[in-house]
Amino acid sequence: MATINVLIAVDGATLAQQVKDGSLSPGSAGSPTNLGSYSSSNVYIAMIAPNSSISNGTQGQSELQISANGGDTVEWAITTFDNNFDQTAYLYGSSFNPGTAINTPLSYASGQAYAYLATGNPPASTPTKFINQVSTVSGTILQIGLTIQYTLSFTLVNNSNGSIIGYFLWDPFIIVN
Repeated sequence: MATINVLIAVDGATLAQQVKDGSLSPGSAGSPTNLGSYSSSNVYIAMIAPNSSISNGTQGQSELQISANGGDTVEWAITTFDNNFDQTAYLYGSSFNPGTAINTPLSYASGQAYAYLATGNPPASTPTKFINQVSTVSGTILQIGLTIQYTLSFTLVNNSNGSIIGYFLWDPFIIVN
């Protein structure tokens, strides 16, 4: 039983602009805007996982297909392409088909971890310790020999004033061996 970490990067700037100009609906928590699939959602979402967990060459795409075994845990983390500087994205909901294939509700965790980065311009050779906020969502695979299509829903927040820009979802896959 392994943990498969999946990193989700969201183009928060494009989503914010399209909501502002009316070309994309902001949705609601109960009815998030569907970002589509494949080439439609690739405009907004990129997902990556360890190469050993990828199926069908989908690394970096919104329809990432990961390969897992029964008992494996999948852990998702989300950020914007600017590392949550102008907008912050966080996962708040999900659905799975079949619904019995992964434990639900999922486990939502938010905590702090120490990290080290270089500071200055140019960066100093000695990294500086800082506190990083880490938020993840995880679930354990309960059934084997199937493909799980799922949706993840996220909220996008404007960091300049704390207002919600919108609620969005898309639908990647897990192939369970």
